[in-house]
Amino acid sequence: MSKTYAIRKKLIDIARLDAGKVEVSKNTAPWIAKLWPATNYPTGMKERQPYCAAGLAYCLREWLKLPEVLKSLNMTPEQAEAWRCKSASVKNFKPSNWRKWARDKGLIVLPRASILKTGDIVIYNYSHIELVTDDDGTTTGPFTAIGYNTDAAGSRDGEGCFEKPRSRAKVLEFIRIME
Repeated sequence: MSKTYAIRKKLIDIARLDAGKVEVSKNTAPWIAKLWPATNYPTGMKERQPYCAAGLAYCLREWLKLPEVLKSLNMTPEQAEAWRCKSASVKNFKPSNWRKWARDKGLIVLPRASILKTGDIVIYNYSHIELVTDDDGTTTGPFTAIGYNTDAAGSRDGEGCFEKPRSRAKVLEFIRIME
């Protein structure tokens, strides 16, 4: 097991605190309200916008507050806040803000056929984003991910936060924050 596994798993643990929670009405719930201030679009819930990227921005913000994460990334809290992605959107027709952020920050961007690690970010070709929680250890097999604004079928416009098995068929790419 990698020496960074415990640190990467803490990112997943943050997301899992919301696993199983569902919307009260379309894209709204008290637990969703906390996600939007972590983005560059704080009025997103009020406007009933999809919140998959807002969920990821929130998890990343909370993870970057942990001393062991900051130490591992060699950042101060101020540097981490300036460094993290705050985008509330994922777009499939041009590099999304998350994809651009990864490239601009020199993060590892992996193709669909890659061995994954816990904490990798998955971007789907249907404008959806999640966190990898487990992989089958192959470059072609399924993986498990947790995501916001999804459902049992893996939709990008779902009803809550769920951790589910996923196929690579609709994966655009993966982003690795920590080796």
